[in-house]
Order: sequence, then C-alpha cells, then structure tokens
Amino acid sequence: MNEKIIDVILAGGKVKTSTLIFSVFASWMWTTSVIGAVETYSIYGILGPITYAVGACLAFLFYVLLISTVQSKIPDGVTFLDLIENAHGEKIKLFFFMFAFIVPAYVLIEQAVGVASVLNIMFGINFKWTAFLVIVIATIYVAISGMRGLLKLEKLTAFVIIIAFVFIAGYFVNTDTQVNVVNEINAHDDWFNPGVIAASLRYFVMAIVIAFSQLAFDPAYYIKGYMARDDKQFKKAFYIGGILLWGSTSLAASIYLGIASYTQNTDVLMLFNGLGAIIFGVAMLFIGFSTISHYLMGWFGIFTIDLYTDYLRPDADEHKMIVFGRTLMIIGGIFCALIAISLENISLLTIDVFCAIFFAAPTGPLLFAWLGSKHTENRASVIATVAGIAFGLAIWIILANNNEFSQFLGVVGSFTVSIICSAIGTIIKSKRTAD
Repeated sequence: MNEKIIDVILAGGKVKTSTLIFSVFASWMWTTSVIGAVETYSIYGILGPITYAVGACLAFLFYVLLISTVQSKIPDGVTFLDLIENAHGEKIKLFFFMFAFIVPAYVLIEQAVGVASVLNIMFGINFKWTAFLVIVIATIYVAISGMRGLLKLEKLTAFVIIIAFVFIAGYFVNTDTQVNVVNEINAHDDWFNPGVIAASLRYFVMAIVIAFSQLAFDPAYYIKGYMARDDKQFKKAFYIGGILLWGSTSLAASIYLGIASYTQNTDVLMLFNGLGAIIFGVAMLFIGFSTISHYLMGWFGIFTIDLYTDYLRPDADEHKMIVFGRTLMIIGGIFCALIAISLENISLLTIDVFCAIFFAAPTGPLLFAWLGSKHTENRASVIATVAGIAFGLAIWIILANNNEFSQFLGVVGSFTVSIICSAIGTIIKSKRTAD
C-alpha cells in the first residue's frame, strides 16, 4: 500500500497490543450490549443475558479464526472481500460489497438510535437531533482524523466504560443486590422450566448467528487485525478485548441492571438519577459515538483500498483514492443519519433480530469461501444469499403472531437455506469439473 494510505487508513502501520485491546473492546461494546441485553432479561429471565453474552463471545471466537484465515491464506489480504474474490472472483466480490456497506450502516444507525433514546428518556434531549448529529459529528471526526483519531477515541472510550461500570458496580452490586440476585433466581422456578429453557436455547443459537454475521461483514475489524505485528499479537488483543473484557462487562451489567429494572418495575434508563444518570448517559454517548466511528472507518477503508482501485481507476494515485473513500463515507454517514431520525421508540433488540435475517444469508457463501472451496458455483453464492433472505422474511411475515419463534426461524432459516444452496452449488461445480 502507498505511504499516505498506510498513514490514514492503518494509523501508520503496526500498533501496540494495548491499543488494539482497547480498540476492540470499545468498538464491540455497543449500546445494545447493555440496553439490548437487559431486554433479554425481561424475556428469558436470568438465561437471557447469559445466552446473549456467551453466544456473542463464541461468535467473536469464530470471527478471530476467520480473520486469521484471511491473513494466512491470501497475500496482502485484508477483509472478507479478499476471501470472496479468492474463491469466487471479482464479479461476486462486487455483489458482496453491498453487505460491506449495509451491515455497518445498520449498526451505526442502531447505535445512533440507542444514544438518542438514552439521552431523550433520561434528560429529555430531542431524539431526532441527537440521532442525526451523533452520526454527522462522527463522520466529520473520522474524515479528518482517520484511523489514528479513531484509536485515540476508542482508548478514551474504553476508560470511560471502565469508570462508568465501576460506578455501576458500586451503585448496584453490593451485599443487598447480591442477595436480591439469589432471591430472584430462587423465586423464579419458571425461568428454568422446559419452555423457557428451550426458548433461551433458541435465542442462544440466534445470538451466535447474529453476532457472527455482524462481525463477518464489518471491514473495520479486519483492518484493525491487519495492523497487528503478527498473528500472536492479533489473537491476544482480540481475545482479551472482544471476549474477556467485553464478555465480563456485558454479562455483569445486563444481569444486575436487568434484575434492578425488574425488581423496581421500571425501565433500565429510569434506574439512575442525579450524578448516576449523568455518568451512565456519558458512557452511552461515548459507546455509541466510538462504535459509529469504527464502522465509518471501515467504510473509509474499503472504499479507498478496494472499490476505487478494483472497479473504477486501478491506476489512481493515493490522493484521489483517499478523497474518493472519504467522500463516499461522508455521503453514507449523512444517509444513515437521515434514516436514524425515523426510528424513535423502536426496540434495539427488535432492530438487531430483524436485520439479522438479511445478514445471516450471505454468511453461508462466506463460510464456504472460508473453508477454502473454489469448487462452489459462483452464481450459487448470489442465489444462496437471495434465497436465504427471501426465506427469512417469509417466515417473519407468516409467523408474525408468534414473535419469539418466528424470529428464531427467520434468522436461523435464512442462514440454513444459504448453507444448503451453497452446498448444492458445490456439488454442481464438482460434477461439472469431473465431466
């Protein structure tokens, strides 16, 4: 890569392990990691936050292995797009560019909605202006500062999260609260009856599929993994930041806030007042802002490195590449800001699950590319993706009255259909090769 691109997109090259750890932790700690996880408590009881956190951690583990495969198998490979190109060629890669755009778009919109909801409910700040401005300001910040600025922001965000949740621990996690946790578990035998356990297991499967599909099509994490000195440093940073720190923080916060919300019969955002409300609100603002910036940086990277040179101007100089990437990122940011203002009073968990139908489908072809198969019929990747999305949406609509079960069938069905279609494509290609 050119020096200017290395400086803007890769923060000059290799970075410290601690920097990567804070970056991964901050960008994976979404507003959904707290608010959405607490919602699962109201649905599945104590099993909700557990299945949410464990499922997401398992997905992150699989994702680390995926990044490692890209780095080891493809010379100069950076993102999943290189894996797709290696298996299916440039035309199919262009199709998957769509998911490299819409997955970050969905996440940063969701985070803007989360931040705006928190500030609106807790402090009465206008939802629409907050949702709009948090994306626009993040877009301007990333456009000016690039990856270096993002890493600094994420380091600050990581410290804010730690300080805020230490406060939450002091606020809620005391002897009385721990007794309440035990009493709540003992008082709810219904949490562990076969029906609830079956529902929570279905959600556990969904949590894995949802989290992996969100990660797999996120260009920014691939770019951050590429910035590690070697495979050992990369895995260490991602395991500590994305599994150990994120998993423990999300699990503890969602369980204690869930129980506090349930026992006091109030929304989680109404649990805090005074200084506590300010600290929690600031933490959510930093979490949302840094996550939005992370996904914008992913756009900046793939628009600059892949899209412009691969399909528009292969001989472009580095200045034009960066200007192109920055321009498209700004346009995308403004587009998402306009969408975010229309999603007031929408559940973050509902957004998460519904959008997963669209992102689970292309995961099937990606997994086949990950396994190293060049024997999949190229068109099958597109067919598998479209068929998975169509199946998932059909299930969601047909079983609309059975919300929890329709969500499970929609997400897992979308993923399963795409796997089956990809497998059929592999069989067809193998027969043609044999003939």
